[in-house]
Amino acid sequence: MNKDYYKTLNINRNATQDEIKKSFRQLSKQHHPDKGGDESVFKEISEAYDTLGDPNKRQEYNHKLDNPFHNGGDVNMEDVFNQFFRQNQQHRQVRKGKNLSIPLTISLNDVFFGTTKKLRYNRDINCGTCRGTGGQTQMCGSCNGTGALEQAVGNAFFRQIRRVKCPNCGGRGKTVINACFKCGGAGKEKKESIVDFPIPKDLMTGQVYTFRGMGEEIENGQPGDLQIQVVISKHEHFKILDRDLLYEPEISILDFLLGRIIEIPYFTGYINTNIPPCSQPTTTFKVGGKGLMKNNGLSGDILVRPKIKMPTRLSAQEEHIIRGLYNSENFIK
Repeated sequence: MNKDYYKTLNINRNATQDEIKKSFRQLSKQHHPDKGGDESVFKEISEAYDTLGDPNKRQEYNHKLDNPFHNGGDVNMEDVFNQFFRQNQQHRQVRKGKNLSIPLTISLNDVFFGTTKKLRYNRDINCGTCRGTGGQTQMCGSCNGTGALEQAVGNAFFRQIRRVKCPNCGGRGKTVINACFKCGGAGKEKKESIVDFPIPKDLMTGQVYTFRGMGEEIENGQPGDLQIQVVISKHEHFKILDRDLLYEPEISILDFLLGRIIEIPYFTGYINTNIPPCSQPTTTFKVGGKGLMKNNGLSGDILVRPKIKMPTRLSAQEEHIIRGLYNSENFIK
């Protein structure tokens, strides 16, 4: 099957029947021979719609797309070759050890200043005595040393041979008959490994860093990778908003009315920012360039969003003063 009717109509495979009809109408008007269009293109569009516009024909067409090797005798040898090539390519792939995933929690200070963390972890490496073989081995009798079994899939008209990992030897092609005294036939031993993890200043929480070849080892293959998922811990004063830092101090309603200088506890000391008189509680104040570093070398900002700290009770004198203000024309009732 060489023709892609979905591509012809400029739609995806999940398109609804209404979307198919709409696309056909637009394309047929555009390419109609009476309007100067290409007749061969118009015929292809009509042929595609004749199939996809009919739900039954469309279902049969989709089935042929999913099963290119048994289309009622219409076998595309290019599809067969490509499938065969992909299978052989998969079986020539180098064996690889298991990847390891380790979470790492760091502080906001670590990101701001940038530092290097030493990460210790345990991993399986090939046994130093038997070099990962597990001991004296012999060829697996189930797969005859190939490490894989052939499995036939398909129907009576066309069968496809698929190779799967041999369950007897686990894909190794051999089995242990005399186990290694050190590893007991496992072919592995535990080792504590150390990696130096440099923390960049533009690091984002949730990022995953990969160290090639630092995962588990495997006999006659490449070691897996070590994947470190970094999480920035909660900070005492700041919340992270992308590369900005949000600071939410509690101040009294009088501070909003009369104004106040707020001290921000920064990484290198205190930074002062001014809250002007009669500021609105919804206002966010910005201290530019004091946030976290971006990947372009610039820095985000500190966003100051004060919260009103309301008193829990009022004295008689305080209540009298506030009620007096309440009757003032400058206060909204």
